Amino acid sequence: MGELNRALYMARQASASAVPEAVVAQAQALGDVLVEAKRQQNILKRGGKDLETLLEVSQTLNQEHELSVLLERIMDYAIPTLNAKRGFLMLRDEGTGALEVRVARGMGGDLDQGEARVFSTGVASRVAAEGAPFFTANSKGDTRTAGFASVMRSDARAILCVPVNYKDRNLGTLYVDNQAGAPGFTQDLVRLAQSFASAAAGALENARLYQNIQEETRKRSSLSRYLSPAIVEDILKQEDELVLGGSTVECSVLFSDVVGFTPFSEALRPDELVALLNEYFTLMAEMIFKNNGTLDKFIGDATMAVFGAPVFEPDHPAWAVKAALDMIAAADGLMEKWKSEGKPTFKMRVGVNSGPVVAGNLGSPQRMDYTVIGDAVNLANRMESVAKHNSVAVSATTWEKIKDYAQGEALGPVKVKGKAEEVPVYLVTSIQPPSREAGQIKRATPRADVELFAIYVQEGISGTRQGIIRNISAGGALIQTSFPADAGNSIRLNFTIPGGGPVKDLVGHVVRATWIEEAGRKGYKVNLQFLDIGEEPRSIISQYVAKKNS
Repeated sequence: MGELNRALYMARQASASAVPEAVVAQAQALGDVLVEAKRQQNILKRGGKDLETLLEVSQTLNQEHELSVLLERIMDYAIPTLNAKRGFLMLRDEGTGALEVRVARGMGGDLDQGEARVFSTGVASRVAAEGAPFFTANSKGDTRTAGFASVMRSDARAILCVPVNYKDRNLGTLYVDNQAGAPGFTQDLVRLAQSFASAAAGALENARLYQNIQEETRKRSSLSRYLSPAIVEDILKQEDELVLGGSTVECSVLFSDVVGFTPFSEALRPDELVALLNEYFTLMAEMIFKNNGTLDKFIGDATMAVFGAPVFEPDHPAWAVKAALDMIAAADGLMEKWKSEGKPTFKMRVGVNSGPVVAGNLGSPQRMDYTVIGDAVNLANRMESVAKHNSVAVSATTWEKIKDYAQGEALGPVKVKGKAEEVPVYLVTSIQPPSREAGQIKRATPRADVELFAIYVQEGISGTRQGIIRNISAGGALIQTSFPADAGNSIRLNFTIPGGGPVKDLVGHVVRATWIEEAGRKGYKVNLQFLDIGEEPRSIISQYVAKKNS
């Protein structure tokens, strides 16, 4: 085309009429077409190269499951891919939503050392909030950057920042820049940066998913040692972390013991004794798990189990007693088997008590076990000691909670160790727990996450207190407050349902109170079970929950 244009020019110089204007115009148009074709060819060539780069980046990043290593690799690829000299990656904290710089390159010091650096986090935060990329070829002359002090203080000239999104969820932002004197960015680079960020987001999500699976596997393995499968599933769904510490809860505690263990053990060699006890304890654990119980520990020839913790089960007294009766029936069958095999046998006894305890992971950070402590635990142990052979003895507290669907008889006031006065004891012969089946830990009524201001009066304490209702149903609520509460106490609530009106003097029974520090908030989480809720507040709350969940 250059040669043709020169020939046309020389011909017209010799004679203006030598070449018609139409021919000159067509030649110019053809030249423009060829220039545009060349430009499109370069774009396609660059696009193909970019596509190859992105494919390589995506494949490499998705092979890394260790998050810290993945972050480093993302920045190692981002700098050369986007023709940048420096940059950083910010990720959202999943708990607080705050953006944090997780990895940086060339920003003035080692990120881990906390040295002075100038991060344009204002630009990155804006990109995360708006969900749109930010690009400027000259930050000093761009009015949009005038409000970002970090940009004004830095020597960044060309800036490119894009959101790191996985589907519709923002994970963070990717920021790169070049100083004055370095090659600048072009608008075409924005699409490449967005595609790179998308590939990085997929790799980050895969790494987090992998780590979540690893963590859930670890938790499941740990929990399965002493919790029933149903309770393990409930804990994992709630995403509660097992940490050192405890909380007050209301639950039922079961103790069982072998009667005449000494003569039984003397008739066996040590290896035979261990084999028989393992067979017996395995069967006892099955009965506990079948009835939604938590296996606390084996103590010599004794077994301790908890019902209603760590996951609250409103009918825990009934399930504890049913487990006790199932254990005796299972042990009877096992003794018949041993007898037919010519092995020694024994009888057992079980005690159950219900009441407030301190429950949690107690011990040290290196060695912790889930257990419960308190006077209610001691009384359960005393119930076992006064039970008759192959029978279940329960306290008056437990009996009052199960008497409508259990059969038994009063053993009478009994003097037990640790109590100055005699305590009532009942022997239970059968029970039919309420309609909820074993293995089903489901809330009786739908609930909704809310944020409702409430005032309340706590049993035995003068004055009005305040709190925030975090979730609610017609059966209970979770309140966050700065005031402690004890399991077993009652709270009288007053709050207003948006669009439904005020709820006054609603009585809640404290079933758990836990100290928490999360998302910048400190205080107590208090789980309440509503008692004798009237039809009007039940209707108001139920309609509100249904609307929130719709």
